[in-house]
Amino acid sequence: ETLKHDNDNMPLLEHLSELRNRLKIVVIVNLLAMIVSFQFSENIISYLLNLNPGMHLVYISPSELLMVYIQVSIIVALIVCSPVTLYQTWAFLEKGLKKHEKTYILISLLFGLICFIAGVCFCYIIVLPTMLEFFLRLEISEVTNMISISSYTSFINFMLLSFGIIFEMPVVIFILTKINIINTEFLEKNRGISIVIIFIAATIITPPDVVSQLMLGLPMVVLLQISIAISKLANKPFFKKKEDNYAD
Repeated sequence: ETLKHDNDNMPLLEHLSELRNRLKIVVIVNLLAMIVSFQFSENIISYLLNLNPGMHLVYISPSELLMVYIQVSIIVALIVCSPVTLYQTWAFLEKGLKKHEKTYILISLLFGLICFIAGVCFCYIIVLPTMLEFFLRLEISEVTNMISISSYTSFINFMLLSFGIIFEMPVVIFILTKINIINTEFLEKNRGISIVIIFIAATIITPPDVVSQLMLGLPMVVLLQISIAISKLANKPFFKKKEDNYAD
């Protein structure tokens, strides 16, 4: 009985062992990337400062600049190593999936990575320069502008991450449509409510000014329209035939 019990537990133990090994790979690769990126932290921060050269920053504690370097190196490492993380995630999950499930998850992972990068680039190239220029114009002559480098980089990183996540909306909608949690009719029926929720969320997430809220809200509305189109595409006969073929 004991031998039988051990044999029954072997698949679970093997899965846990594989998960541990893949997590080790992800952690080690990210640590190495963080060490390397730390050497280039000053150059990376210079790129962030170039978003608005007219903004003068200060640091108000001895360790603040070091902590900013570490924060930036961690974020860069996570971004650079994201393909490794996604691959290890895929390699662990794909063994227990059906063929059509593998196809959809692989498409979602690749498309999700592209959407995240697109969101970060959109924020860096278009949104942040506009927002920072607007903030600088709010200066009062009697008040000296002393923005700390930690608050500046934290704001930049938050906005880049927010747009990266927001641009994942089409991928999330595609997955939810394929697993029958939502459908195109639901999305179209609640389009107006969704737009209201988007701008409420933009008001909560962004600083309390109209420019920031519009810069976040309008792309989300466009992404909502794209998501509805993708939801329709997910229900096309082509995808249905693929599932039926894999099921056979």
